[in-house]
Amino acid sequence: MGIKSRIRRLFPKPVNTPIVVMPSKGTELKGKIALISGGSGGVGLAITKAFLKAGAKVIIAGTSQEKLNNISNEINNDGLKSIVLNYNDPSAFDSKVEEAVNIFGRVDIFVSSTGIHVDRDGLDFINTTVEEYDKIMGINLRGTYFMCQAIAKYMIAHQIKGHILIISSQSALEPSWSPYRLSKLGIDGITRGMAQRLLEHGIIVNAIGPGPTATTMQKEYKGNNIYTPLNPISRFTMPEEVAQYSVLMVSDLGNTIVGQTLYMSGGRGITEIR
Repeated sequence: MGIKSRIRRLFPKPVNTPIVVMPSKGTELKGKIALISGGSGGVGLAITKAFLKAGAKVIIAGTSQEKLNNISNEINNDGLKSIVLNYNDPSAFDSKVEEAVNIFGRVDIFVSSTGIHVDRDGLDFINTTVEEYDKIMGINLRGTYFMCQAIAKYMIAHQIKGHILIISSQSALEPSWSPYRLSKLGIDGITRGMAQRLLEHGIIVNAIGPGPTATTMQKEYKGNNIYTPLNPISRFTMPEEVAQYSVLMVSDLGNTIVGQTLYMSGGRGITEIR
């Protein structure tokens, strides 16, 4: 890079940037098209509903066509469509992005809410198997990395100044003796790395890391009581709480948040590490 190019990067030409106008409730995502992987259940479903209320059109993606159809029928909104997407098959990601784009004509927002963990009593570093490690890392880390890559390539090619939001976990804050925690620590790195790499294209990348959340992933959650001993505030995070912050972070109000992970941990991993 020549000296003039370096000077231009250090001292870019001033431009006239208008003041950001705060949108009214229900219009934060008006005119935007969002693709949400894992959008048919748990936190992803709550985000889907919140995005629709905020004015976006939404494409939900998951592995079960039947489940996707059931969610679409339940919500019954013309602005909601679906595609089948498997994070275990990165070779199909580019075509899946194209499939999603063809539904509403574009994609402005991508939320990666796909993730798994090992559901086994007695799981420990000493007895974790190679199969468990590969299964979790394959979806949580490799799948997330390459799906975000496919979305980024699309946005760059079409000059879309979009948003990418990854639903991570507060487990990234704790010692990474399990594949799940290690995968979420990796997500923290991916988030910061993509934010740095994509900002020059006007693409904003962030993550949200909930702590124990009131979904079916939590065996202790019975649906009528959000008490939990798993964090210092003694309650689960609600999926709807994560969804509301998601709306903020992928709207224009979130454009000054870059490469950050918002941890909704209830203090776990911050004031207390198990």
